Amino acid sequence: MKYAFLFVAVGLLTGWNARVTFAAAPVVSNIRAAQLAGTKNVEVLYDVSDADGDALTIGLEISGDGGLTYAIPATALSGNVGSGVAPGLNRRIVWNAGTDWNNQYVPNARARVTAYDGTTPVPPTGMVYIPAGSFQMGDNLDGDTDAMPVHNVALNAFFMDRFEVAKELFQNVQTWGAGNGYSISGGSFKGVGHPVQSISWHDAVSWCNARSEKEGLTPCYYTDVAQTLVYRMSNANITNAMVKWSANGYRLPTEAEWEKAARGGSLGLRFPWGNTIAHTQANYYAVPGNPTYDVSATSGYHPTYIPGGSPYTNPVGAFLPNAYDLCDMAGNVLEWCWDWYGGTYYSDVSANSNPRGPTTGSYRVFRGGAWPYQASYARCALRFTSAPASVSFDVGFRCVRGL
Repeated sequence: MKYAFLFVAVGLLTGWNARVTFAAAPVVSNIRAAQLAGTKNVEVLYDVSDADGDALTIGLEISGDGGLTYAIPATALSGNVGSGVAPGLNRRIVWNAGTDWNNQYVPNARARVTAYDGTTPVPPTGMVYIPAGSFQMGDNLDGDTDAMPVHNVALNAFFMDRFEVAKELFQNVQTWGAGNGYSISGGSFKGVGHPVQSISWHDAVSWCNARSEKEGLTPCYYTDVAQTLVYRMSNANITNAMVKWSANGYRLPTEAEWEKAARGGSLGLRFPWGNTIAHTQANYYAVPGNPTYDVSATSGYHPTYIPGGSPYTNPVGAFLPNAYDLCDMAGNVLEWCWDWYGGTYYSDVSANSNPRGPTTGSYRVFRGGAWPYQASYARCALRFTSAPASVSFDVGFRCVRGL
């Protein structure tokens, strides 16, 4: 197993939004990395400075495609990483690639070191922080009764995956799960760095638990209300009472969490960035002028698709992120949510906090539009539904974690 590394230095500003400056950002520089001889460990050295001298929180992300995506799992870390790292020269991180990425050849790796300053909770590697507070859920822009009435919903803060779960991370956890009591079937990909698709809701839930246990976290999903039997290979339609909502492990977002994250702090917009959409912003099926807010200069499938090669996904993170630094919240693949679908749900939760959906149902919800669907399906408020056992070439997922 060999790695050829290029390096990126990233200093993140205080607060959840790196576009708002509250204090001078920490500066990361002089990053060097090499595989330690005779081991499967990779040593990353870096310098970091901070104008006010605060202790920093340092993260490491690994790319296998020259920095196009940072999808390689990097959780087995030691050294000057995590919280409480003092600024200085020759700070050292050791990545145990044998644990996270065993026997995987990486021809064009890139290491990204991030430095956070301030009191805002620092997200785990590959995730972003979504602040607590109320937002307006739904919209009345286009007469979609399924997205009305618009109502205020209050949510606790949470972390969310920056990208849709991609091939590398999915298969890494799936392989670990197979040797640790899990049965996670399905999962297809267009290629390296592309999102997983053809995954059922049941398998997405099992995968979340496997990811949690692999990282030593408490699983969120159980098959009993006492929350003692971990959900590992069941097709049971578990209830809200079978979810350990206070656990620190991974889970699917609720509908409300997904929509708040997609909106990125904006108010009343169709899409994460505004009220129009084009191929420069998302992977969807463009029909310029129909509806009028489809203003793409190119029509049909996204220009980067491979003729005859389905699915026509893009690598995760191929487009600019929203204000919460989340990518592909519109288009690419639909994303499973936790909730059962309820046709009157928006009316029922008009004054709710941390809603978790109806208590029963026949269909689970997924959100966000996908590569074969037109612009209207990529709206922040659009709600898709399907049976939890269903599998489709345009449906994937991403995870959240509580604080």
